[in-house]
Amino acid sequence: MPIDPEKLAKLQKASANNKVGIGARRKAKKSTPAEDDTKVQAALKKLNPQTMDGVQEVNFFKDDGNVLHFNRASIQASAQNNTYAVYGRPQEKNLTELLPGILPQLGSENLDVLRQLAETIQKNGGLDAANAAQFAHDHEHDHDHDHEHKEEDIPELVAGESFEDQVE
Repeated sequence: MPIDPEKLAKLQKASANNKVGIGARRKAKKSTPAEDDTKVQAALKKLNPQTMDGVQEVNFFKDDGNVLHFNRASIQASAQNNTYAVYGRPQEKNLTELLPGILPQLGSENLDVLRQLAETIQKNGGLDAANAAQFAHDHEHDHDHDHEHKEEDIPELVAGESFEDQVE
């Protein structure tokens, strides 16, 4: 069957303009942080988490030596599923900004960072004024806490003395 070149050109021109057969394109929807948070909360709800009270701060130690610090964070935990959710506004801080209060939280994985920090402190001649003041304040509070704790302890009884003598 011979094909007429004029008819072929006319059909090609018509098919170039023809949009039939091409489906409607959908624009990819970008998810917002609020939607992500809702999805996380819905997934957590299935695990029946318990809210942990009494947590004042949460620190995540990063590989680059910085700390992701949450002040007044709320935590939901599902221990049987090994799932923990931390809610709050994080602040990325340098380790030196959180000294000395963060020292008890440092583990063996942060030993190299701690060594570098000690070398920096030795080179600079000590902590800066703000961190030194915070260190003094923290230790003053610890001393007060120890003193209060000693007052609450049961007094030692000595032979020949009664409990009433100790109370007065």
